[in-house]
Amino acid sequence: MVGISAASNEKSSNDEILYSYEGNLTDKNILPVDLVSFIGSPALFFAETVKLNAPKSDWKVNAVQLYAWDGFNGTSESAPSERIIGLEIRDKDLKLLYKFADSQLPYSNYAHNATLMYPLTIDVPQIPVSGEFYICFYDRGAVAVAAEPINETSKNSFIYVAEGNRLINSTLPTGENLVTPVNWIMAVSGN
Repeated sequence: MVGISAASNEKSSNDEILYSYEGNLTDKNILPVDLVSFIGSPALFFAETVKLNAPKSDWKVNAVQLYAWDGFNGTSESAPSERIIGLEIRDKDLKLLYKFADSQLPYSNYAHNATLMYPLTIDVPQIPVSGEFYICFYDRGAVAVAAEPINETSKNSFIYVAEGNRLINSTLPTGENLVTPVNWIMAVSGN
């Protein structure tokens, strides 16, 4: 298990935060997962995805935060290579509302000199959402995203597959013909 840094970004007091998980993160068995390591190169087009519910109509997302780790352990040998990460916000029908892509380096553990999973926060323009919506994060092997192994298939965590514009259960292979369901650890702020 990789530890989680307690650092967080400050948001406006008017912002409301929606979480993909319940309870305290320090009480959870959190695993760092990058889909490319589990699935291979097809996962470059897969996204760790959470379904959330806007607290009111026309609620505006202004930031997405997830816990991630880029492999940096404090040594120069572990400095990450630059890769591209992606973020999408989609409506209940998976229609694209917003798309973001950038190098992972400005958001990385390395940039913050953090050797544990660190809050990776991406500020977005005020994106209006209503009802159910999805946050899709493409790790593309650049960072491992925090995931909580759970006993039953999650009702709010998925893997988004760009080809076919579809969601599949967020399960990871754990052995021959065995899978473990996971819940992605993400938070969204807005007002």
